[in-house]
Amino acid sequence: MKRFKEKMNRFLKKVTNFLEMSLFPADMKCAFCDRDVPDFENNPFCDSCEKEITFNNGNRCLICGEPIDNEAVVCNFCQKHGRSFKKAICPFVYSGKVRTSVLAFKDSNKRYLAKVFAKFIYDAIKSEGIEFNRLTYIPLTVKKKKKRGFNQAELLAKELGNLMKVSPENMFIKTKDVKAQKFSSFQERHDNMIGMYILADVKFKNSDNILIIDDIITTGATVDYCSMLCAKKVANVYIAAIARNKLKEKVDS
Repeated sequence: MKRFKEKMNRFLKKVTNFLEMSLFPADMKCAFCDRDVPDFENNPFCDSCEKEITFNNGNRCLICGEPIDNEAVVCNFCQKHGRSFKKAICPFVYSGKVRTSVLAFKDSNKRYLAKVFAKFIYDAIKSEGIEFNRLTYIPLTVKKKKKRGFNQAELLAKELGNLMKVSPENMFIKTKDVKAQKFSSFQERHDNMIGMYILADVKFKNSDNILIIDDIITTGATVDYCSMLCAKKVANVYIAAIARNKLKEKVDS
């Protein structure tokens, strides 16, 4: 009975979201508060939200994109340990209304936000002059994708691929899920990933420049691990996500 109720709740949520999208088209609503906006194509947010959105355009790590409070150009972690990827692009800081909107995208089936977020990622990539010829994304397990109904990183990759004229590929397989790692250090997260992600049956060229898409970057352990799986087989690995979390504590402890 409990399982039946859970399935019904998911079904009803999907129906509700479909009706909302039919009656109130996404391309008329602010991506962060659902107010009407006059020029969604150029500004998909209202004036009020624009003042509250935290763009990741201040001083930030040149490698992982983490916001930095001092004058350093590379964060302490990247200086100390390095990364398997060359650069991460994240247009937003994961806080406030950005966080709420990303969670709605992932957990409340607001799939239309993929197009909005992909446009911001696209603009950031163009601004940074990043060039790549292959596009992929962080996968979910089959079980998790079936439960959610979609993979948010895959949707972002598809929308970005449309803008960049590059078709996304499934380069990685996630073999298992683990418990939430909210309070885990980078090393703990990295250790948990051993065997969790593996390379799919895909061929690489040493001239390839690969862009890996994720929804958010917290410690960077997931994207770093997946980058490590293919970094030695290609020229460069780049990362892009909607937002970068500003860490409040050391991640290498």
